Amino acid sequence: MFRCAILIGLCAAGITHAQDIRIYSEFERFDPFGKPVAADRDLAPREILSPAMPRNGHLSVHVVVTAPAGTNYFLYTGTNPPDILEVRIYREYFTRCADGYCPDWLVEQNSPAFGAMPETLHNTDDPALDRQNTRCYLLDIRAPADTPPRRVRLEALLKVGTWFVAPMEVRIVAPTLPPRPADALQREDVAALSEPSSQTAHRQLLRYLDGLPPEWPVRMVRVRDFIQRNAAEDMLLAHSLAGPSGRVFPELNLLSWQPFVYGSSMGAEWYLKVKDFLYRF
Repeated sequence: MFRCAILIGLCAAGITHAQDIRIYSEFERFDPFGKPVAADRDLAPREILSPAMPRNGHLSVHVVVTAPAGTNYFLYTGTNPPDILEVRIYREYFTRCADGYCPDWLVEQNSPAFGAMPETLHNTDDPALDRQNTRCYLLDIRAPADTPPRRVRLEALLKVGTWFVAPMEVRIVAPTLPPRPADALQREDVAALSEPSSQTAHRQLLRYLDGLPPEWPVRMVRVRDFIQRNAAEDMLLAHSLAGPSGRVFPELNLLSWQPFVYGSSMGAEWYLKVKDFLYRF
């Protein structure tokens, strides 16, 4: 009888953890099988519990939903207090890249967003996706310019018969992003899909170090477009923090060399150190 109770408990535990929802930084992409994209893999990915964001700026994170085949679910988002942050949900579509898959194209979703695993019962275009157990979403979060510095709880909620919650506490910090210039340069400037996701942000950092204005994406339709926009906002903030002197922060120059020196061993999340530096003012 005791053995039977243990077996039932283990089976229940297995069912409980068959579904999962997690939040990752914008630089940690996942494939349809629940594994990090090889180019982004970090030995110690940052736990996204209390990310910072400037006022009038954006914070983007990946929400990764894992579930067995045949699962239907709803994805919700909520904030406490409500109506302080503007939150949009985008579904990520997978594209072949290198030897695997990368999330790339985006389609905005309502909240709640309905999903099923796998995405189609029989994927005749790519039968490998019949084994899919992971779907990914991009949460794009904006703090209006008049928001006072504070903390706001944000949750991504997965409804599969029962509720699963991925919480984080967004820290709205004092720096305020200046308005985007009317004559801002718009040009697609993104890395190849198979390159580390941080390479797109690195391009904007190098422009800043060369004394050039940031480049803004022409369209907001891919994960890489959001990374380009977020990095452009970071560099606009860096210019504003420098003031009339127009000086270049030597700390950012030092950080810009790390991918060249350490290569892929850095992982894609090295760019988060750039955000950490800028948002501390």
